[in-house]
Order: sequence, then C-alpha cells, then structure tokens
Amino acid sequence: MQKVSVVIPAYNEEERLPATLQRLRELSSAGMFQAEICEVVVVDDGSRDHTREVVEKLRSEWSPLRLCSLRENKGKGAAVKKGLVESHGDWILVADADMATPWEELNKLLSYSDRADLIMGSRALPESQIEVRQHWVRQSMGKIFNRIMRFFIGLPYKDTQCGFKLVRNEEVFRSKVLPLLSVERFAWDVELILFMEKFRLRVCEVPIRWQHKESSRVRLIHDSVEMLFAIRQMRRRLKKA
Repeated sequence: MQKVSVVIPAYNEEERLPATLQRLRELSSAGMFQAEICEVVVVDDGSRDHTREVVEKLRSEWSPLRLCSLRENKGKGAAVKKGLVESHGDWILVADADMATPWEELNKLLSYSDRADLIMGSRALPESQIEVRQHWVRQSMGKIFNRIMRFFIGLPYKDTQCGFKLVRNEEVFRSKVLPLLSVERFAWDVELILFMEKFRLRVCEVPIRWQHKESSRVRLIHDSVEMLFAIRQMRRRLKKA
C-alpha cells in the first residue's frame, strides 16, 4: 500500500485545527483511505495564537502527527515548501486547515495516481460539487485572476488555487522542482505547476467536493496584485531554469 504524507500549512489556526486533525485521525484509523497516512505535518507559519500548543497536545495522542515551525510569518508558500521538504511518503497531500475539502476526497485524487504526478482538486469543473459558495465578489476575483494567469502563462487549468493537491514525492520532484520553489505567499500553486511541467511531470485537475469556510486569510485586492507580480517573476525564472 502506498504511503501518503499530509502537509497542513497553519497560521493562527488554534480553533479549526483540532476538528480537522480529529476527523483525519478517525478516517485513517478506520482504514477509510486507499493509502496509508504515514505522517501528518502541520507547519506553523509564525502563528500569534496557540496553534503550536494545540498541535503539541494532539501530537502526544497521535504518533503520525508532527509539528514544524517557522519563526516568523512568511506566507503559505513558505509553509508549504517547508512541509514538502520534511515529508517522506510516496505521495504528499497539501491540504488547508479549514477542511473545506473533506478528507474523503483524497481517495478521488489517489484514483488518478497512475496517470499524473501532480493531482489537483478543482472547484471549477462541471462535475465539481460546491456545497457552500463563496461571496460573489470573492468568486469574481478568483475567476478574473485565473483568466489573467492563463493569458500570461498559458496554463490550461480552471482552478489552480484550490487548497487540496496531491504530489508524487519522487526523485525528479525532490531534486529539480522542490529546490526551485521560492514563492512565499499565495501564488505558490502556480509556481509548483509551472516547474512540474518544466520537467515534464504530469499534471491533472480533478473535480472535488468543496464548501466555503469563513475566516479566509486571503486579502482580495492586495493578494491578487501580489500574485500577479509573482507570476511575472515566475515567467522570468522559468526561462532561466
């Protein structure tokens, strides 16, 4: 049976993490996944609340749980990269702390493991099941960003920002893709896709169940501008890689 490492980037998540981790533990213990959850790496991104203490307490009760900490808040991309570096499973699932995508959807991604090296959960495919939608302003901003991104970079995917991605943890990824990842904030997904394709690794998009959760860390205008700037920088780096 294949082994999966789960990476959860966390910034000020003391309230949501206990339920998220408990649900993952229950499903894993009941053998509900088509792979073994060999470790769960929570990366604390310089939280100002009790995120670290919450994870430390839960870690004493569940051996696969690990805590990695960044001294200061660097951004989701930096936290994700730290988790990717620390992971040892055959596959690595990057998932948000809010459980917007139910853990059970991991099996859907695993069903594509024979045909892709990066399997991305998507909220934008016809078969995707959106149970609670975002506010229309946030939806519109996301669609505009995706269209701009597709225009400038040419990626064909409809949803690059969904926080539920499964990546094959193999030699090309660790030796060539991972060292090149440098985006520290919200455009890390796009950078990962670009370099996976740069080294001819296969990427696919899979419809999933998803529901909007409040308390998003994304600042619509500020972070959208930052993402577009990051994409411009990526294009330059991609040509040099």
